[in-house]
Amino acid sequence: MNAHTLSPSQSRALGATVLACLLALLAAHPAGGCPFCSAVSLTFAQEIAQSDVAAIVRLVEPPPASAIGPAADGPLPKGKFEVVKVLKGSDLVAAAGHAADGGAPIETIMLDEQPIGTTFLLMAVEPPKLVWSSPIRVGPRAIAYLEQLEDLPEKGPERLAFFLGHLEDEDDTLTRDAYDEFAVAPYEDVQALEEQLDAAQLLAWIEDPDIPANRRRLYATMLGICGSPADAERIAAILEGEGPVAENPEIRNGLDALIACYVALRGEAALDLVDQLFLDRSAAAADDPPREVPFTETYAAVMALRFLGEESDLVPRQRVLASLRLLLEEPKLADLVIADLARWEDWSVVDRLVTIFKRATPDNIFVREPIVNYLRACPLPEAATAIAELEQIDPDAVRRAATLAGLAGITAAAPSGGEAGEPAATDPSADDMALARQIEPVLGDEDPTDDQPGRDLTASSPAAPTTGDPQAPPVGGPPWKWLLWGGIVVVVALLARAALSPTPPRAG
Repeated sequence: MNAHTLSPSQSRALGATVLACLLALLAAHPAGGCPFCSAVSLTFAQEIAQSDVAAIVRLVEPPPASAIGPAADGPLPKGKFEVVKVLKGSDLVAAAGHAADGGAPIETIMLDEQPIGTTFLLMAVEPPKLVWSSPIRVGPRAIAYLEQLEDLPEKGPERLAFFLGHLEDEDDTLTRDAYDEFAVAPYEDVQALEEQLDAAQLLAWIEDPDIPANRRRLYATMLGICGSPADAERIAAILEGEGPVAENPEIRNGLDALIACYVALRGEAALDLVDQLFLDRSAAAADDPPREVPFTETYAAVMALRFLGEESDLVPRQRVLASLRLLLEEPKLADLVIADLARWEDWSVVDRLVTIFKRATPDNIFVREPIVNYLRACPLPEAATAIAELEQIDPDAVRRAATLAGLAGITAAAPSGGEAGEPAATDPSADDMALARQIEPVLGDEDPTDDQPGRDLTASSPAAPTTGDPQAPPVGGPPWKWLLWGGIVVVVALLARAALSPTPPRAG
């Protein structure tokens, strides 16, 4: 393949810079969903909305048993179904000859064995002939659920109230769908349900080791809205690894949302414990080595702080910034928070960042590009002076920072006042953009893992937390924005793959 293979330090440098750019772009296009949740799949409502037809059907003729299974030959097996009830597109179903009263059976692909009489949800597109989906098995409870979707408001807390009753439903299919509805709903709609939330039930789900991490994140987010100081103490025990966590450590999965929940319930004072557990690595005594904190836990704390920093009514942003600045004491972790400091206009660390840049070693050389972009965004005169000084030390880092910032579409204030009409000092030059067009995909030898208790600090921080995937840009924007987003996501994924490789990539 015609691609570059970078060393760990080079790939980390690129990865850190693109991540900083992506964070800035995300800040410019905020998404409103649950802050720690990501949908597992399309919801039933979304799938039905994208289809021309949706119907409840009954299996009348399964495919032959010999046609099902990995050893089967020939065409894909098909089953025959009769229509029980049309949820959407009744006129199209009738026109295709599949009416509920004696119409012709629907024939579609079926890859598992089910008894005759089993009910399914089928959807179809491309009328008038109709191309049918694979069947989704639904029981009486799910059918009643599907029948009510059409009458729900398109959005708002009234819609979410219906799905609230199906979280941890006896039908796992409905549990997953209800979770996905909350995952894509605006956070403000979840907040509006405060009076309907059951804190005791949410806490019981959080402490249940069998609850998946994604749903624990949702329940922690909801408990942060409706919980009490007593609930905060239970969450603190989880953060400290005490109580039920001692026997079931998986209860701490979803740590980012648990941290945010604890701070939401206890307020500013809660950040003292967060700092102590996850951010402050200083030794207890002068002769002691620095504290060891698993990187995954530190990253979870940073994600929680980012959320809290945007919710100024929960914790003053200056207090959040004080916590983030603790990571500047560990140069190999500083890149995690530099973009946040710039986005929230904390210009108090210019001198510290310049020092980190100058003292960077091969183990943390990746920190230089985020520092340059911080200085480019800083309006203080000393920032412009610092850039000129640092360019003499590492001109390539300064140039890469400008190029990748340009790729992400960042427009920052000039570090020093310019004449009216002049381009900002942060605008990438034509040479920079030419260089950007020459950047080829970065190859890595191994997939990154996110289940390790710590990390090699010479490896790249992940491009996104395990809490979920990056939110999509708003629908209906100009086409170039979609192209920009797609390009950034691809670049971040490739860089993360290369940078997180635990061994140096092999050449050629």
